[in-house]
Amino acid sequence: MRKKDYLMLLGFFSVLAAVCLMPFTGAQGAEKKEIVVGAVNSMTGPDSMTGAEQKWAYEQAVNDINQKGGVFVKEYNKKLPIKLVFADDSSAPDKAAAAMERLIKANKVDLALSSDTTPKNLAAAVVAEKYRLFFLIDLAWTPVVAQQNYKWVACYFFTPDSASRVPFQVWESLPQAERPKRPALITEDNQDGQAFRETFQHWAKEYNMPFAYDNPAPQGNRDFSSWVLKMKSVNADALVFHGDGNAGITLVRQIQDGDLKLRYIHGFQGFWPSEFYKALGEKANYIIHDGFWVENNGAPMSKDLGARFKKQFGRDTVSAGHHYAAVQILAAAVEKVGSVDSTKVRDAVFNGTFKGTTLGGEIKFDNKGIAITQSLALQWWNGERMPVWPPLPSIWKLKLIPVQ
Repeated sequence: MRKKDYLMLLGFFSVLAAVCLMPFTGAQGAEKKEIVVGAVNSMTGPDSMTGAEQKWAYEQAVNDINQKGGVFVKEYNKKLPIKLVFADDSSAPDKAAAAMERLIKANKVDLALSSDTTPKNLAAAVVAEKYRLFFLIDLAWTPVVAQQNYKWVACYFFTPDSASRVPFQVWESLPQAERPKRPALITEDNQDGQAFRETFQHWAKEYNMPFAYDNPAPQGNRDFSSWVLKMKSVNADALVFHGDGNAGITLVRQIQDGDLKLRYIHGFQGFWPSEFYKALGEKANYIIHDGFWVENNGAPMSKDLGARFKKQFGRDTVSAGHHYAAVQILAAAVEKVGSVDSTKVRDAVFNGTFKGTTLGGEIKFDNKGIAITQSLALQWWNGERMPVWPPLPSIWKLKLIPVQ
């Protein structure tokens, strides 16, 4: 080797050694200015009504936290504001997976929040697991999520088993003469609907109240005339339904136009958005729907959030507080571990208890990141939602649909 070449090589290694000995100033050393939280959301498509309330609640929670300076992160010894980034899933599971991919790759999110149905959230969860990003789901069937044995995904919601039991609990509370004798069941033919259908059938056997008619409907179905005719043919006197909002509106209209005499109608998912009552008006009276949250639950800020929603939209909500709590959980977990690192935040949520810090009351996660919440039943009455289950007789007593 020539002396000149040797000296050049020696100089190269000297520079390399100097660089290696320099303090690391990469991503970990870079100044962190905000916590970037991504949210997969049904901004378009058949689930856009429920997606809009979820989006609003996330935004309100982030705004409230940021108005107080953000979340204190010990790792940076300062409060950081939350930057919320949405990605539209178009109400479809494959689009939900693509949305999560965009949030991670393009938006470089630190943590992620969920969409509004189990199939979409499971699709997004696969992507979150791939990139080891902590993903908090607030709308998905918890047993289904638990079966996946996710390492980076947590979920809080009620179970299909507990939710689908509610109509039977309500019926059992009625005097014997007023209980349905020939109930009917219609569920959307997708993962959520199938899970509901199985548990409805289970409770029908347990309570000895078999369905006189049981037939799923394709997702996105907008004509229930044949279902109405078949329910009439078996003299159905009650209906339990699971489907999206537009399907629910169409079904109720066709039941009433078809002169189907039902004394009790209980809808899941599609009957609770305020757009349901707006579309049907007084025709929605007597109809019962499920719910995730009520503003009179005693949790901090619940009444304030309910009033804020009414002021902005001129209507109420049974989901906003539930979604709002998801942001509160993330913020509390980040503050607890003093970091936005997905692994550390995940560890704070798994086996974690969030008490007195959320609009959803106490939320306790198990070692799989699963927390069970209470399913409600509320009855539409002149634009208001009245509590049916758990029963609050001092406030409201169930009204059955008059049959002439």
